[in-house]
Amino acid sequence: MHNPAPTGAEYFFGIDGGGTHSRLALVDREGKVLARSEAGSTNIYSVSKPEAFENLASLLDSGLRAAGLGKGDLAGGCFGSAGLGREAEQTLFRGFFDSFLGAEKPVKLCGDGEILLCGGLDGLEGYCLIAGTGSIALGRAAGGRMVRAGGLGYLLGDEGAAAWIGKTAIARCLRGLEGRDLPPVMLEAILKKTALKEGGDLIAYVHHHADKAQVAALAPLVTEAARTGDPLALDILQTGAAELALLVKSVLNQSPWIKNRTLVLAGGVIEHDEILTGKLRESLAAFPGLTVTKPRGSALEGACLLARLRAPR
Repeated sequence: MHNPAPTGAEYFFGIDGGGTHSRLALVDREGKVLARSEAGSTNIYSVSKPEAFENLASLLDSGLRAAGLGKGDLAGGCFGSAGLGREAEQTLFRGFFDSFLGAEKPVKLCGDGEILLCGGLDGLEGYCLIAGTGSIALGRAAGGRMVRAGGLGYLLGDEGAAAWIGKTAIARCLRGLEGRDLPPVMLEAILKKTALKEGGDLIAYVHHHADKAQVAALAPLVTEAARTGDPLALDILQTGAAELALLVKSVLNQSPWIKNRTLVLAGGVIEHDEILTGKLRESLAAFPGLTVTKPRGSALEGACLLARLRAPR
């Protein structure tokens, strides 16, 4: 149990809103964490709007109660979540926070990539490349101006990310069965993972049955095959690394006004696929003046940083 806050002190909340779970931290002006809380999804595309708002209220109420604070002790906050870069979603959640806290309390609403960038850099300016289920590259200036490349979803893009790797592996294995590509050595592992009998069954599986998460779950099989020297798997990861490097090149070219040329690499593919990440780092090493680093902090810490610094609404 935390001690009650001194009267008149200013406190801030940061929220990392997820599709499954969401996390909150309450911090003081120096960034010291007073309390943390967790709740379900705050993403209106994963749960209903009422449920998302209920989970947000639960996050705030639980955190305030644990810290011995009331709503009046909050000076502002930051809520980062997928899709929150869009105006319609911002209007929706702005209404929630204005009702919950009062319209005078500044709450920054932004995409999950921005809070990850700021947390990973432990600062407000620089670049971030995320390759998890999907992929996106972002750049941010200290004043809040953003650039992006990618993030189009795996049907249109997300190159180098897990769903793209899985989809590409299926497509190229089917090509290989027809002699139009490298031998599909990893097809047996893919069929076992999907509980299918033969390559042709993958056509209906992809078009009618599998969701993005199921396709993304095939990515580790490609990594495993590449570790054994499978030429097709190695080629897929090489191509993915090159595509991720192109995302970085795009945001760098779009933003000569960003002075800090530090790039944070984040996401499950980058964390767990040493082959793709190694090839990616080789490509990035050729970019003049670019410093590549692992995340220094989390997306939640990035939300708290943006909240404390009272980023523009």
